[in-house]
Amino acid sequence: MKSFSTRLSKIPLLFVAVAAVLGLHTHAFAQQAPGGMAQSLVGAWTLDSVVVEQDGKKTEPFGSGPRGSLMLSADGRFMVILMRASLPKFAANSRTKGTAEENQAVVQGSIAYFGRYTANEADKTLSLHIDGSTFPNWDAENQKRVVTLAGDELKIANASAAIGGTSYQVWKRAK
Repeated sequence: MKSFSTRLSKIPLLFVAVAAVLGLHTHAFAQQAPGGMAQSLVGAWTLDSVVVEQDGKKTEPFGSGPRGSLMLSADGRFMVILMRASLPKFAANSRTKGTAEENQAVVQGSIAYFGRYTANEADKTLSLHIDGSTFPNWDAENQKRVVTLAGDELKIANASAAIGGTSYQVWKRAK
């Protein structure tokens, strides 16, 4: 059995480890310092439009008047939901009993994902670590988005659009 003094001598090592972890957390949070771009991004946003550009062609994958929500928390968490203005109701009135056509329309007409983010003021980007997505290919991915913020309008360019090409999203601050 170890003596009390042997166990006590290991306590400073524990404090060093805790301080190191807190230091890393403080460094990550410093990228989100109040008054900067990150602080201005925090909050709730509603979707205004989505246009995807691929091979020189522009399309609206969620149609005109898409619906969506973007939440960016002060502690670095995010969630995104994008969907068509209307999706078909399921005839069976059960989410698990959709027909092939109903399921296809919902999958092709919506996407949701969530995770952690950091904002980089220098290059005007959001770095996303996607914890989960309704497009499973994005699970556990790290992606970068270019952002432009002007007043209550946020523009996000995503070069990794789930359907290929580059997605250009316009968001309005939720009121």
